[in-house]
Amino acid sequence: MTEHEPIKSSPAFTTDEVSTGYGSHVVSRRLSLTIEHGTRTALVGPNGSGKSTTLKTLARLIEPLSGAVYLSGEDINRLPTRQVARQMAILPQVHEVPAELTVMELVEQGRFPHVGTLGMLRRRDDEAIQDAIGMTRLADFVHRPIDTLSGGERQRAWMALALSQQTDILLLDEPTTFLDVGHQLDLLELITGLNRDRGVTIVMVLHDLNHAARFSDRMIAMSGGDVVADGPPAEVLTPRLLRDCFGVEASVVTDPVTGSPMCIPHSPIFSDDEENAANE
Repeated sequence: MTEHEPIKSSPAFTTDEVSTGYGSHVVSRRLSLTIEHGTRTALVGPNGSGKSTTLKTLARLIEPLSGAVYLSGEDINRLPTRQVARQMAILPQVHEVPAELTVMELVEQGRFPHVGTLGMLRRRDDEAIQDAIGMTRLADFVHRPIDTLSGGERQRAWMALALSQQTDILLLDEPTTFLDVGHQLDLLELITGLNRDRGVTIVMVLHDLNHAARFSDRMIAMSGGDVVADGPPAEVLTPRLLRDCFGVEASVVTDPVTGSPMCIPHSPIFSDDEENAANE
């Protein structure tokens, strides 16, 4: 998919005893993960479990407190920014952009890691931009300022920015935020198509466990900064995990259409202290 071919003999990502956090606040300790090229991985867990922090660490948005992250076999924090951006694109959870910027101007930003010394967009850059706009169905919005768009339209514009980079690795932090259910499925099907047809490696944080099970090959469940389950969705999404990690009693059934596991929550589980407080 890209103009730059990564070193495919090495995993897309390896974390070596990585501890993450913000200042003196440690989120996770000694995390070691390997993510192979061409796979779809969903990070799941309750709020504050460390999944988004882990994704940001992979994306080099925050530096590990200790340990190292390797991108295609190289220490990501030692690589030039442009080299990283040619291999990996990120759709963050929070977006900041000048209000007057149009959709087209935003999507064009994704080509800057590839432009020549004069900073001029070339024909293949224009093709990549149009491809991204087409995949996200934004052709009617290209001249609209970002601040005039709905939340869902903005999310699609940011997705188009990430796609225009044409990288072999795509990191997504809660990509279905602000989208209604139809557009959620549309976006997740688009991500699946990128993986299936172009071999793009996908790592995404998802809140919806059924979406995570349906649209990933591997689920990594986190709680308290630790990995508590890691494997195929059918092995990870279990009543015990839902009870221990998410605090709910739930059934897990097989989706009759997709064959993926699907959870049906029944009731929350409260500790004795919480139960007593609720009854007072």
